[in-house]
This record gives sequence, C-alpha cells and structure tokens, in this order.
Amino acid sequence: MATEYWRLLFTSPSLEWTSQNTPWLEWWIEFLQEKYKKSVNKDMWDQTLVFAEKTLADEALSFWSEDSAWPGVIDEFVEYIKTDKRGGQNAGDAMDTA
Repeated sequence: MATEYWRLLFTSPSLEWTSQNTPWLEWWIEFLQEKYKKSVNKDMWDQTLVFAEKTLADEALSFWSEDSAWPGVIDEFVEYIKTDKRGGQNAGDAMDTA
C-alpha cells in the first residue's frame, strides 16, 4: 500500500521524483519490490520524503554518508543505486553524463 501512496506523492502534480539522469521513483519502487520485504514505519515514511527532496537537489548523492542517520532501507537503496544502477560508481561521485 505504501508504494501506491509514494506513486501519488512523487508524481505530478505533486513532487515529481525524477531528475535529468535518474528515475528515482521508478528505482525506489523497483528496489522495494525486489529487495525490501519489511513493513514501512513512520521514520522510513518521513525520511523518504526528505531523501527524495535531497536527491532532486543533488543527483550525485554527495549529501549521503554512511555515518548519517538515514533509516537502514535508505542506506540499502543508496547501495542498490551504486551497484545495480550506476555500475559500481561511488555514491559521492558525480555521474558521467557525457
């Protein structure tokens, strides 16, 4: 049910969670369906919005750190992005868009 709410929250006319080179919402839902089988708690729900806003401002994920207090699922999502979607590129590295 949470994924359907995220689809409503993160698509037009609300906050469009996609950037020039990254279909964030598509990857988030794909990640949850493939890798995350737990329930969604309030912290995860709240922090997903914060994370989405930050990714729109910084597509390279340079704001993210292993030492930050993100929920574990967001840490796992960043790892998924780095390994499965960006070919092992470090989260803090800028994307090569050339």
